[in-house]
Amino acid sequence: MILQISKIKEIDMKTLIVTGGSLDISWAKDFVRTINAEYIIAADSGLKYIDKLGLVPDMILGDYDSVEDGLLDKYKSIDIKTYPKEKDYTDTHIAIINALKAGASVIYILGATGTRMDHTFTNICNMKAALDSDVPCFICDSHNKIYLINDKMGEVKVSKKGQYGDYVSFVPLSEETIISLAGFKYVLDDYILHQGLSICQSNEIKENEAVINIKKGFVIVFETKD
Repeated sequence: MILQISKIKEIDMKTLIVTGGSLDISWAKDFVRTINAEYIIAADSGLKYIDKLGLVPDMILGDYDSVEDGLLDKYKSIDIKTYPKEKDYTDTHIAIINALKAGASVIYILGATGTRMDHTFTNICNMKAALDSDVPCFICDSHNKIYLINDKMGEVKVSKKGQYGDYVSFVPLSEETIISLAGFKYVLDDYILHQGLSICQSNEIKENEAVINIKKGFVIVFETKD
């Protein structure tokens, strides 16, 4: 199965994807009110969180192998897409592709982290589909805001007042990344960051605004709380 990101609608739309990892419902209730998404996708067992949050999804998708009996019936009037259990893409990845097809201008993903670290890391890497389409995409939970930036984005600015938590870390996804950091406690100027190095962990914003500039490659950015 090959998914294509084509014929994207020319509309702007803040999109929320809720998937089936771990989710702090109390925190999530405040978060969804803050972002006020125009379009909502429930990815497989993320439907249980959608239900607990009292949200009405615009699309439900997945193989539903982990959805409680009867829950899907509650949403019969919604656009429901069914995929085989044995497939080449995860439900979260498929949700990102569908969000892009629907015309998402920004994507927030909840329930994408948890005890299955393989799923968490794959979900992070799947955000590259949005990165390649120039659509901002964020995985958020009560302690982390995670996103990807690359060498096509120029300067990326993060305000100290608006940052998510106290720490900012960078993990390279390309074999060699050239990174510059300004406004941080630890600054870098065209530093060659190789995979496996930990020099970019637990940085802190010291100025009113910090600037990230990736000259080559791409990285995962973690804005984190203790």
